[in-house]
Amino acid sequence: MLLAQACGAQEFVLAVNEGVTYQDGSSMSERYKALADLLEKELKHPIKVQGVDRYSNFETGLDAERYDLVFIHPAHIGLRAVKSGKYFGLVSAKDFTEYRARVFVKKDSAVKTIADLRDKKIGVPSMESITTVMFAASLNELGFRDPATRFTATRYQDAVPFMVENGFVEAGVTGSAAVAKDWVAKGGRVIGETKPVPVKQFLVSRKLSPEQRDKVQNLLIKLSENEAGKTALKGINMKGFVPWDAAVMADATKRLGI
Repeated sequence: MLLAQACGAQEFVLAVNEGVTYQDGSSMSERYKALADLLEKELKHPIKVQGVDRYSNFETGLDAERYDLVFIHPAHIGLRAVKSGKYFGLVSAKDFTEYRARVFVKKDSAVKTIADLRDKKIGVPSMESITTVMFAASLNELGFRDPATRFTATRYQDAVPFMVENGFVEAGVTGSAAVAKDWVAKGGRVIGETKPVPVKQFLVSRKLSPEQRDKVQNLLIKLSENEAGKTALKGINMKGFVPWDAAVMADATKRLGI
C-alpha cells in the first residue's frame, strides 16, 4: 500500500450504500477499514471508502463509472449497473439472498390477498427503496395500473405499521422480517410477500482486469474462513458472501423491469 501511494497511484474508490433501515450511525470509513485493508493487500493498490447515501447520486456515479468497487443495498440500482455492462456482479451478502417485501394489514381488515389491494391506499418505504420497487413489480404482474399512485411513502420501514394502525392506509409493506414478525405478534396479519431478490451486492468496475476481479471475488467469498476476514465482516455487520448467481440475477432484473 505504501509503495503504491509513494508512486502516486490513484486510489480505487470503494463506494458503499447500506440502505436506510440497516444503518447504525457509526463511521463508515472506520467500519470498512479492515475490509479495505484486505482489498488493498490483495490488489496491491490503495483504496478509499466513500459512502454515498442518496440513491440518485449513487446511480449517477455508477453511470459515470466514478467507482471502482461497489457495495450496494438497493438491488435495482446494482442490477441496472450490471445490465449496462459497466460493472460486474461478484457476490451477494449471505443472509440477504432471500430478501422480499411483506404485505400486512390489520386483523379485522377485509383485505385477504395482495390482489385485493386494487384501489386501496398502501404504506411503503421511500419510493426508491428496493422494497417498494419489488412490491410495485409484483402489483404490475397482477395487472395493477399505475400502482405507485396509491402509495404513501415514509423514509423508515418501521414507521409503516404506524400508518396502518392509525388508518392512514389499508395495508403496509416492509422488507424487514423483524417488523413483520412484530406485527403478527401484536395480532395483525401478513397477507403475502413478493418473490425474493438478493440485495447487498458487491460489484466491480469493468476498468479492473479479469485477474483483479477474480482476486476480489475470491477474497470476499473466503472472508469467513480466516480471522482477518471475520474481523472485516464484523465491522460491516455481515456474516459472509456467496458467489453471484447470474441466472437468479437475470430473473430478478427481468421481474423488476430493469
